[in-house]
Amino acid sequence: MHDSVIHWDPFAKEQPSLGDVVIVIGVFDGMHLGHRALFAMARQEASVLGVPTVAVTFDRDPDEIFRPAGVPLDKLLSNAGRLRMISEQVDGAVISLPATQQVFGLEPDAFLSHLGQVMTPRAVFTGADFRFGRRASGTVADIEHWAASHVCTCVPCELIEEKHAPVTATRIRQLLRQGDVSEARDLLAGRAHSVTGRVVHGRGEGGDFGFATANLDLAQNETMLPLEGVYAAYAFVDEQRYAAAVNVGVAKSFEGATAQLEAHLLDFEDDLYGKNVRIEFVQWLREPRVFASTDELVETVMGNIDWVRKHLGGGLDGAHL
Repeated sequence: MHDSVIHWDPFAKEQPSLGDVVIVIGVFDGMHLGHRALFAMARQEASVLGVPTVAVTFDRDPDEIFRPAGVPLDKLLSNAGRLRMISEQVDGAVISLPATQQVFGLEPDAFLSHLGQVMTPRAVFTGADFRFGRRASGTVADIEHWAASHVCTCVPCELIEEKHAPVTATRIRQLLRQGDVSEARDLLAGRAHSVTGRVVHGRGEGGDFGFATANLDLAQNETMLPLEGVYAAYAFVDEQRYAAAVNVGVAKSFEGATAQLEAHLLDFEDDLYGKNVRIEFVQWLREPRVFASTDELVETVMGNIDWVRKHLGGGLDGAHL
């Protein structure tokens, strides 16, 4: 697969020239089953036509700019991760537009006109509900009209269904809000939802109890946290994978606790401070709770760790689910 990302500003003096292509256009937050089905259809058409597939998207999720005040962003992928996954779905380039008011202020026909100046569409694939242009006024009907003027086809793809419901990013976000990370993984085509943070110094009580935890600073993390609670997970450190028991949310049994995420990595003995750790959520284990005694806390947490070891293994060679 070609992994080149072309950062394209329609208003720049220098413009790329990509020739004949099959275009796939959208935001693609999550790269879920529906997105992958769309790309698969586009690649099949491109193979018949003998031209590459090119994805057209934005360098940032438009919701970062347009979501109402007070509404959480709840992204399924970081911007860099989303572009990387899109690039894996095409054999041409990823055209990444700057998410600016100037670009979003383009009228739909002006946006499409700019697009036609840098590539010649042979077919255009997008979601049937895709909106674009100034005030999101552009619809698939505008793309169909533009495609017809270029003597090519527009293929608006309807949502696919899984377990009797449409696969959408909204549905996946709701699953994560409910703690159902396993079903979310199914809809994300087997990719576990993840967050990334830097390990900072915490309270230190866990080490005294026999289960030292890494406290993650999530200030630079771009993706949403699932429901508060304890999860079986995988933690990735320096490209090595460790089974982990992870607590999401401020620990309720420790006065003064502030960390939004703590992780106990099985069979990890080295110093983690200052390292970036990526957490992939595999299975919900239990809701957060306040323990009546230290003994009850230790017994419960060690039980969670035992479950993780049994089902996920330990260290880099842990079992796959």
